[in-house]
Amino acid sequence: MATAFYLALKLGFALLWGTDPSQVSIGTWAHLYPYMPLLTAFGGLLVGLSVKFFGATEGLADAIAELHHEGRLSYRFLPGMALASSLSLLFGSSAGPESPMIDINGGLGSWFAERLHLPPKSTRILTLCGMAAGMGVFFESPLGATLFVLEVPHRRSVEFYEAIIPALISAAAGFTLFRVITGTTIGDIYRFPAYDTLRPEDIGFAVLLGIIGAAVGTLFILVDRQIQRWLNPYRQYPLVLIVAVGFLIGLIALMHPITLFYGERQIEQVIQVVNRYSIGILLSVAFFKLVALSLCLRGGFRGGVVFPLFFVGACVGMAVHEALPNTPLSVALAGMMAAITVVVTKTPLGLAVILTVISHTSMLPLITIATLTSYLLTLPITWIPSQRSREDTPDP
Repeated sequence: MATAFYLALKLGFALLWGTDPSQVSIGTWAHLYPYMPLLTAFGGLLVGLSVKFFGATEGLADAIAELHHEGRLSYRFLPGMALASSLSLLFGSSAGPESPMIDINGGLGSWFAERLHLPPKSTRILTLCGMAAGMGVFFESPLGATLFVLEVPHRRSVEFYEAIIPALISAAAGFTLFRVITGTTIGDIYRFPAYDTLRPEDIGFAVLLGIIGAAVGTLFILVDRQIQRWLNPYRQYPLVLIVAVGFLIGLIALMHPITLFYGERQIEQVIQVVNRYSIGILLSVAFFKLVALSLCLRGGFRGGVVFPLFFVGACVGMAVHEALPNTPLSVALAGMMAAITVVVTKTPLGLAVILTVISHTSMLPLITIATLTSYLLTLPITWIPSQRSREDTPDP
C-alpha cells in the first residue's frame, strides 16, 4: 500500500511538476512563482472536495484515540484518505506523508484482522504491524519505524510491547518490498558532512541542542494552539477554510519559496547552502514553516508533522552552527532535527534511530543525548491529546 501510494504520488508530481517528489525544488516551480497562492488555493479546493465526497480521517490524534479505545483503526475511508493526502502533498502542503501512512496501513491491518476473525488483542497487533510497514518505507529504517509506531500512542515510550517483533517483521517487509519494487530510498538524497571522531565537548553541544530544540518545539505547539483558536470559528465552512489556508501557504511561499512542500528535498537544499543564508533568514524560514505546517493541519489538508519538523530542525541547526562555528555541522543538523520533533511526537527511541540512519552512525550517542534532553524538558507539554498510558484505557 505504501509503495502504491508513493508510485501514485510520483505519477502526480511527474504530471504537474515534471519531476519526482524527492526532486521538487525552487527551480521546479520558478515559472509559476507569481501564481503560487492561486495554485495552492486550487489544491486546497481539490483536497476539500475529495474529503467532502469520499471522506477521510482527521489525522494522527484521532488514529491514536481509536487505537486506544477500539484496538483497531477504521478502514471505511481509506480511499478518500489516500486521495486527500496525496493531493495535499502534490499541491505544496507542508504536512508530511507519515500520518496518512499510519491511517491507511493501520486500517489495512485492522481489515485483515477482521477478515481473519482475530481476537481484539491480535487485531491491535496486526493494526500496529500495518502502521509499521508503512513507516518502514517512509522512514528508511525498519527498527526506527517500529519504535516510532509503538512509542507514538504513549507519552512514555513503548507500552504495546507484545507487538515489537511482529511490527519489526512488518516494517522490514515493507522496507524490502519498497526497495525491490522502486529501487528508491526515501531520504537517501541527504548528504550530511562527515563526522568521524566524538569529542568530549560535543556532548555539551548535544545538551545545548536539546535545550534549543525543546524551546523551538514548544514554540510550534503554542503557535499551533493559537492558529487552531483562530480557525475554529470557520470550521463549519470547510471548503472555504481550506481554500483560504491554501492561499495563505502560497503567500508564505512567495516570501520563502523553500517552505513549500513537506521538506524532504528542501532539507538537502539547506544542507548544501552552508553559510549562504544568514542566521536571520534561517530562523525566519523555520518560523514560517511552523506557521505553514499548523495552517495545513488545522485548515483541512491531510498529513503529518515529522518531515516538516525535520526541515525546521535543519534550518535551526544550521543557524546554531553559524552562531557557534565550533559545533560540528552534522551534529547541529541531526541533533536539532530530533530535538524539535520529539517535543511534538514524544518518540525519543524511534527518532534517535531514524536520524542516526539518515545521518551517521557515529553520531548515535549525541543524537540520543539531544533527543533525551528535549524530551525530558518537555514531558509536561502535549501536542497529541490522545497519547496516554496503556493503563488509562481498558485493554481490548
